[in-house]
Amino acid sequence: MTGDMKRTIIPIALGIAALLAPASVSCTTSKAADRQTGVDKYHTMGYVVVTPNGPKDGGDFGPHTPGTKTSGLQEAFDYAQAQSKDIYIAGGGISHKYTAGAVYYLSETLRIPWMQNFRLDGGEYFISYKSSHGDAVVIDSQMNCHYKFGLITSSSDGAVVRLKPETKGPDKFSCITCSTFEFNGLVGSGSIYPGKDVKGRGIGLLLDGSSGSISANRITSGELNACDIGLYVTQGCSNNRIQVPLTHLCNIHVQLGDPDRPVAVSNVIDTHINSEGISESVGALIYGQRNLLTLDVQQTAPGKNVVFGPTARDNIVTALNLPNGVTNNASVPNNRIIAAETGGFSVQTPSFPPSGEHAANLNPFPVEVIFLTTGSVSAWTLTDANGVSQTISSALFAGQSLGFVKN
Repeated sequence: MTGDMKRTIIPIALGIAALLAPASVSCTTSKAADRQTGVDKYHTMGYVVVTPNGPKDGGDFGPHTPGTKTSGLQEAFDYAQAQSKDIYIAGGGISHKYTAGAVYYLSETLRIPWMQNFRLDGGEYFISYKSSHGDAVVIDSQMNCHYKFGLITSSSDGAVVRLKPETKGPDKFSCITCSTFEFNGLVGSGSIYPGKDVKGRGIGLLLDGSSGSISANRITSGELNACDIGLYVTQGCSNNRIQVPLTHLCNIHVQLGDPDRPVAVSNVIDTHINSEGISESVGALIYGQRNLLTLDVQQTAPGKNVVFGPTARDNIVTALNLPNGVTNNASVPNNRIIAAETGGFSVQTPSFPPSGEHAANLNPFPVEVIFLTTGSVSAWTLTDANGVSQTISSALFAGQSLGFVKN
């Protein structure tokens, strides 16, 4: 082999080596590089990215955001609003050693500004509010938005999440409407371990319509847990669809309206309720009107699976399970319960009224009136819940049925 031939072969061999080297390096990239690649992917889709160690791990915001008191979340939402961007919050679940993956700590309330046509995406992560007072997350006016949160926990006596529209958005409305809110779960500051002496603390999900309407939204949460009130829907909230597979360990699990502000109307709520032994707990406390609830209730205080307040009217409860009974304090007792189990002859029979007085069906379900014996009757009157009466000029007879009468 001549010297000229050797000079020809050597550069070819070096060229091959140079081509092979990058391929071997790409198979052993670091976790930091992988995270950066993931962040870049969401950047290309227009997201602002929050990461567990951002900005040090390549995220735009995170716990290392200078001066942050919200692990970079407040800064991310403010930036996204100003730049018309969506947000992606990186997640990471609990390990087999019960250590947390992605946790974003709040030392002050996270205030989500008004948004329109905005989307929050992300993995499964913790937002943990460490203060003993105030709300963990407050959401201002929203229109046509979609929020996907992880698990939010609170150490406070305030709300874990408060929806409270105050600011007027581009359409000049102060409202939360036509938006979707998804939560992995909302946990208050009460005990998460069952026991009759356990009490919930704080409010899980509060729909606060005091400053603007909250209507036509879809809201889901995997659970509401360890709260004084699990789900609290106030006046000014209407036509919302709310689904919670499990509301538990709360003093009051669902409350619609208040005695002095009863008009929480036309909301549809679906939840399973279990106090898990909390003494004096209430399943659903209803002051509102024209709401539709699908409930499966266990372990509340006697008579408190469902409680209708004085202002409650026109509500319908479809009940799969009501083992502890119902209390009806409604002044217009036309609320209806459609139960999976029938009361049969266990319904309490009222005393027959003297002439000129009425006997009202105070049960929140239809009853069939059957006369076993009759006296001397020449006329009798039926009055509906709206106060409209119909008089029948006829005698009564044993075995006569008035059919299913609500009131």
